[in-house]
Amino acid sequence: MANIGKEDDIDRFYLSWEKIEEMCQKIASEINKKNIKIDKIIAISRGGLIPGRILSSLLRNKNLSTIRVTFYTKPGVAKDKPHLAEDLSTDITDKTVLIVDDVVESGKTLSLTYNYLKERGAKKIYTAALFDKHVDGKEKLTSPDFFCEKISNKWIVYPWEKFDEE
Repeated sequence: MANIGKEDDIDRFYLSWEKIEEMCQKIASEINKKNIKIDKIIAISRGGLIPGRILSSLLRNKNLSTIRVTFYTKPGVAKDKPHLAEDLSTDITDKTVLIVDDVVESGKTLSLTYNYLKERGAKKIYTAALFDKHVDGKEKLTSPDFFCEKISNKWIVYPWEKFDEE
């Protein structure tokens, strides 16, 4: 279940745990239908951690690693460009990898991560996010290969952000 709220002139879209699980099941189903064999799942920290973990179970793939990219400073406020804050600690040479994030808005985080993993020797890279987001007036570099829903002009609030400070 999701609901919409408005605070501080930012429209917010609130998600439940059940909705997150349903979205991850849809992504896993799409990947399985295409018979894609994923060697490693790379979750982008922090937003992609929980979807990445859920997909790891659904895809029966325990090879889950993380990479940390920083971009947003608070809801609706981003830096000029994303920054690779923590390196990948596993070898992906000649591997098929799945990058997982919670949302792709500008595509900058996804592009940075994709290019970084390509440089590290990944053979094939797929991308997944719960949402493919459009914001009026913003250019988008790329969209995920797999996603559940398109959303526009709302700040998505995930259940794991309940205790975050703004």
